[in-house]
Amino acid sequence: MDFTAFYEENAGWMFRLAKAILKNEQDAEDALQEAFLTVVRKWDFYSSLDKDAMKAALTVITRSRSVNILRKRRETADPELIERTLPGDEISMTTGLILEEAMAALPPKQREILLLRFADGFSLREIAEMLDEKPETVRKALYRARKQVRRSVKGEA
Repeated sequence: MDFTAFYEENAGWMFRLAKAILKNEQDAEDALQEAFLTVVRKWDFYSSLDKDAMKAALTVITRSRSVNILRKRRETADPELIERTLPGDEISMTTGLILEEAMAALPPKQREILLLRFADGFSLREIAEMLDEKPETVRKALYRARKQVRRSVKGEA
């Protein structure tokens, strides 16, 4: 498959995923562009993946680029605007921000494994195959990622 056909086949759902995460069309376009830049830089590798592995990889890349944009947005956000929440939203919004920050602080490989496992529901064996890693390596990375997220949420990190 050539890159143009690949782009046309995947850009729509990747954009929708980024927009669902970012809630902003321009940021979603930026995330999509960054995701495709990642893929084009390693086109030989990505073009050799089967369809399921490719979709999983694109999902992780798109989510990762979207989370990076969220993190940058939060660094430049007006603290006063962040504090203005609806009364019932305070707990869920705070928890969501804490989890987002904890996920964004993970090393990219751990974040990718955590998302593949819990957001996409892949087994450790499937993740190991997608990432060309040993299942034990994936298991250890997942353990470390969960431990770090748990510490961040508890305020220990």
